[in-house]
Amino acid sequence: MKCLYTWVCLSAFVAAGVVASGVAVGQQAQVPAAQQPSTDAAPAAEEGALGEVLVTAQRRSENLERVPIAVTAVSQEMLDKVDVNDLLSLQVVTPGLSMSSWVGYAMTYIRGIGANFSNPGVENPIGVFVDGAYIERAKGGNLEVMDVDSVQVLKGPQSTLWGRNVTGGAILINTADPTLESTGQLNVEAGNLGRRSYDGVLNQALSDTVAVRVAARYREDGGYIRNLPDGYEFGWARNTQIRGKLLYRPNDDFSAVLQYERQDRKASQGANAQSLADVYCLLCAQSGYTHPYADPYDTAINKINGGTGIDSTNDFFNLKMKLALGAVSFESVTAYTDNYTLDVCDCDLTNIPPSAGGLHFIIPSTNKTFTQTITGTADLNERWATTFGIDYLDDKSTYELQPFVPKSNIDTTSVSPFAELTFRPGNGLSIIAGARYTSDTRDGHQVGGSVAHFSDNNVSPRFVIGYELGNVNLYASYNKGNKAGGINSPGTPLSIYLKETLASYEAGLKYLSSDHRVRASFAVFDYDYKDLQTVAIDQGSSGGPGSVRQPNAKLHGVEFDASWAATSFLDLFAGGLYESSEYKNFGNAGVQVVVYDSNGNPTGMAAGSEDLSGRSLPHAPEFSGFLGANVSGHVMSGWTGTLSAVVNYSSSYDFFPGAGGPLRFDRTPSYTTTRLSGSVKPDSGPYEVGFFVDNLTDEENIDFRFTTAPFGATQIISRPRTYGLRVSFSY
Repeated sequence: MKCLYTWVCLSAFVAAGVVASGVAVGQQAQVPAAQQPSTDAAPAAEEGALGEVLVTAQRRSENLERVPIAVTAVSQEMLDKVDVNDLLSLQVVTPGLSMSSWVGYAMTYIRGIGANFSNPGVENPIGVFVDGAYIERAKGGNLEVMDVDSVQVLKGPQSTLWGRNVTGGAILINTADPTLESTGQLNVEAGNLGRRSYDGVLNQALSDTVAVRVAARYREDGGYIRNLPDGYEFGWARNTQIRGKLLYRPNDDFSAVLQYERQDRKASQGANAQSLADVYCLLCAQSGYTHPYADPYDTAINKINGGTGIDSTNDFFNLKMKLALGAVSFESVTAYTDNYTLDVCDCDLTNIPPSAGGLHFIIPSTNKTFTQTITGTADLNERWATTFGIDYLDDKSTYELQPFVPKSNIDTTSVSPFAELTFRPGNGLSIIAGARYTSDTRDGHQVGGSVAHFSDNNVSPRFVIGYELGNVNLYASYNKGNKAGGINSPGTPLSIYLKETLASYEAGLKYLSSDHRVRASFAVFDYDYKDLQTVAIDQGSSGGPGSVRQPNAKLHGVEFDASWAATSFLDLFAGGLYESSEYKNFGNAGVQVVVYDSNGNPTGMAAGSEDLSGRSLPHAPEFSGFLGANVSGHVMSGWTGTLSAVVNYSSSYDFFPGAGGPLRFDRTPSYTTTRLSGSVKPDSGPYEVGFFVDNLTDEENIDFRFTTAPFGATQIISRPRTYGLRVSFSY
């Protein structure tokens, strides 16, 4: 009923906007999705129409409608309207994207492809790139999004152009570069549940060829899950972020941007609420509380490390240079990331201390990653174009699971040249063929323990046929993705696992109406997924991941994304994904099983196995989608207002293979979330006043569930309704 209610509310909101905005002025065009000028000629759009969207999905700047890849591109303007401050909330407006966060890292999935654990040697198959630099692991502050030009989500394997560990897709975060002008902005936000945010941007031209841009943010969210033993509130987070960029552009053929960014994140330890009956929990009889709790916003665990569960610092250095030599252009991206994260976890899910059998983890980890990418693009003539380059990565990481597993040191080196050729024979036809060769080497050793070595070479091909028919672009593609194999840490002893591969067959169309008022994309895909790197967890006495099992799977689905400038004052946008997925040969899968006594009564839980063949993959709901609207116009003489709303729906899905085991607890029910925001500003004036509401209908949605034999099962509920005001000043 709440799902139906929110969709009806949105329809009413749109209708009210149409009626109330009869005297509205034209809406501003959408912010472009990249800063580079397009190589495609686009007809001029009339006032109030959808703006041009440029993407870099094929490592060159192109109109979204010309790219034969399913891409969702979101501008900073749209991020502000739907209150997106980090990658976790980006899924609100991205079909097929599903994300959770636990123990300091992001669990990122696109179309059901992803990974629940992201440790050294076990990376996520969704690659994250910040200003062209590959981020090996989304730890701590790497989830924040601030002062961006665009965020692009590429669906399906992108290994040919973007490299290793993009089996299921890539997320490209392009932050705003300095411009040769002087501008500034300050934003202040305050709301309930301890919501506070202060961010600002200062862009200053130092000369005709040099400019600097500084962006900073402090964001805080208060706790909202009460700890019964002491009244402490878990769920709080504090993020500090500062970025400086220096631009040098002596002429139109050369530019260099030097960047430094520092992110610090502190957050409470996971608000793990024991959510199964006491009979399934090893220590519940000693805890003094009855489970599950009557209030989903209650828990009873130990406050370790003063309540701080994540303490992360991340330093990011990047130098991007561009050089045009006639028809050939080169880009070099040199980056270095230095991350330290300390995670703590009360993983027995009760307030029983370790001295009485409780299970506490302290997890320090580091990664120092150097990457170098050189890319060349050339338009040889009207018929031929090419993209070529090479990627290099050197990563040194450590991971420790105190007090059970000693420190693991994992060193990774990867070299991968790539090339792609485009042929346009005429009559709207285009043919793309390319491949990447990747050589990976990993070495690992545990302090006082085992050693392991792994090396692998693979080829990732891409083949596309496209056809332009008026305002419609059709394409069919074959892509193969490879996720690097390597070493499973912090397993004891260290173990080797093989690479996983995904063969994708996709067909789609993209449409932009002649008047630029309707933009739509549609894609149908079929995935053949082999050797999935699936980690089985046993949080018993060893306290670490078990072996990596590598089953096969099949996925197929239909996805759409559309926007419509209905009038000069009303925009509508929507997207959705229908998908079917299943494991093909997942016998002996690691799960958490119920233990019974001789009379058939449950007495607890233990690590066990189950045949999960035929079951759906984690984070692969059968249907997910969103519907939104933006209204803007004059609200009174001399004042302009905006109002935005988006409703997001997802059917139920598993968090872990088999939903954790026969109890099927590790699963979220279907849910609906609604976001609403608006603002008013004078037609001439430096300020704007607005409001935001997240989780408008106050749904009790599940962020995360995880069964951990023999200790029971944890549940973390999402934040309740959050609302507040924001004020912006600019010059």
